[in-house]
Amino acid sequence: MKTVSFVAAASNSGKTTLIEKIVARLKTKGLRVAVVKHASAGFDLDKPGKDSWRFSQAGADAVILVSPERLALIKTIEREPTPEEINRLALDADIIIHEGFKKTIKNKIEVFRQGISGKQPICQNDSSFIALVSDKPFTLPIPRFDINDVDGITSFLLTHPET
Repeated sequence: MKTVSFVAAASNSGKTTLIEKIVARLKTKGLRVAVVKHASAGFDLDKPGKDSWRFSQAGADAVILVSPERLALIKTIEREPTPEEINRLALDADIIIHEGFKKTIKNKIEVFRQGISGKQPICQNDSSFIALVSDKPFTLPIPRFDINDVDGITSFLLTHPET
């Protein structure tokens, strides 16, 4: 199973849009794709008053929502799981794409957007990065892709030995 994480120095760099396009390309190749979004500020999937929310409020440690097309797990946890622990939830995926996990994962690809991400990419001093995606050229020891080169980035993901 291949695993990669797209990270950025700042919000609004285009990570989500890029991941959307890459997922669509990978799906056309017949691959099973899982995406893990790191929500460092937390999130709430339930809506107050809904059954799943009521079960959680009653003290359930895990609530699983199931329909003919989807399954969702809401689980109370005591610590943030590692990316490796999270990957175990997607065992049937051919590739897992993480958005975030800047500090705790290898195989990172930085998304750098001029005017948003700062002056220099964060990948220039970190060996855990395998590529840079940017709208500005940089000279680095890792491959750099234009932010609009979805085919090139997708090919890189499929052929890079570390992902």
